[in-house]
Amino acid sequence: MRKRIVTGACLMLLMGGAAYAADDQAACEAKLSQAETLVEQKVEAKALSEDDVEKANMLLDEADALCTDGKYAEATKTLANVNKLVAAAGQPSQ
Repeated sequence: MRKRIVTGACLMLLMGGAAYAADDQAACEAKLSQAETLVEQKVEAKALSEDDVEKANMLLDEADALCTDGKYAEATKTLANVNKLVAAAGQPSQ
């Protein structure tokens, strides 16, 4: 009886850890999607230079790879850099 209780508790802990990992992955992907949308909006508004677009795309690719590798903290930092780059962009040219 005790063995079943311990086994059950271990399984619950293992499943809980996987659930947290899935939540982290989903949150990382959501942040990545938001940053991609923001960059796309700035590109369409022609508010970013070609160099800034290239830098933003490189950072987005890096963040995507970090999310995929489970390095969520590093991905968040990279996405913060994307957001800074986009925020620094001037108003659309007319």
